[in-house]
Amino acid sequence: MNSDFLKNFRYTPDGSASPADALCDFIKCEIAEGRLKAGETLPAIKDIAEATGTTFRIARGVVERLAREKYVRSRPRVGTVVLSRNACALHGRVLFVLPDVDACSYHATMIADALRKSLGDAGYAFSTVVFSRDRQIGLSFLKHELVRTPDVAIAIYSTKPVRKCLREAGVKSVFIYGDEPTKDEGLWIRFSAEEAIANFVQHCVRLGVKRVMQVRFDGNETPDAGKALAEKGIKSGWMTVPRMDELGRYEGIERSAYNVFLDMPRQDFPDVFLFWDDFVAQGALTAFLGRGLKIPGDVKVVALSNRGLGPVYSEALTRFECDASETGEKVAAYVLARLAKGRMPPPPVIAPRYVFGRTMPY
Repeated sequence: MNSDFLKNFRYTPDGSASPADALCDFIKCEIAEGRLKAGETLPAIKDIAEATGTTFRIARGVVERLAREKYVRSRPRVGTVVLSRNACALHGRVLFVLPDVDACSYHATMIADALRKSLGDAGYAFSTVVFSRDRQIGLSFLKHELVRTPDVAIAIYSTKPVRKCLREAGVKSVFIYGDEPTKDEGLWIRFSAEEAIANFVQHCVRLGVKRVMQVRFDGNETPDAGKALAEKGIKSGWMTVPRMDELGRYEGIERSAYNVFLDMPRQDFPDVFLFWDDFVAQGALTAFLGRGLKIPGDVKVVALSNRGLGPVYSEALTRFECDASETGEKVAAYVLARLAKGRMPPPPVIAPRYVFGRTMPY
């Protein structure tokens, strides 16, 4: 088998997928789109490794995985043979698109993993492409992937240039988070914290809270509990933590929040801090510990948190908890319903749960 097709393989070490996942997804796409036909043989493992810049161990693992999932079969004295598309129940290809600044985030990675599993089990090849906000690099990787038109693209935290690129390529698109797209751009899966905010406000009323301070980092779009609090006579305001991008996206946010809350006068503290970002919360909590403050004795804290990976603190956080794996499963079910072209369910709404902890006791 000629290994020329492997020259189209691209891998960027951005954390959104491992080299093995990326290579496996690439070969599945080649099969799905007919460039690797039933009966053809894959190159030798050492040739795959050399052509793709991976290791022999990674290439061997990918071939073994393809065999387990019935995309290929090893035949003595013949090699690794591509099976028919019917044999591997391959129905098409789904592309997951995300920005480089979020490619290493726990939340986006868990959504991608859940999508890959659910869609893969349903017979769809799944691949990830990262777009850069750098004007010199821009959308080059995305445009390269769109040459091989996927059945659907799922974009998270998309930008207007990304939506335009997908629209011009004629790709059906589903968008997670971000601004609502226009009707001709695709379908939007909305994030709503309304129910969690209502539960938070009820909690504040029960505890006699008089003032809440909502906190975000500069440039972060967040929900707003202000109106719901005002309806119950509770005052609220906003703090915006500046970013220190020179330290990196996440470390810079955490360090900046640490500096802000280490120096914040005690007389400026509200009854409750509501942190709409887990890295801001982590920096603030570290500063509070450094100042010898007691939570919830000196101040009560509620924070946005990922299920399985929230801010680290000595007490369980009261939190708006997001379940990224559940989000990925909901999105996958919705996409599969669209691809089946049957009766369409309404788009799912992604919502955090309000979970009681010790930083704002029940």
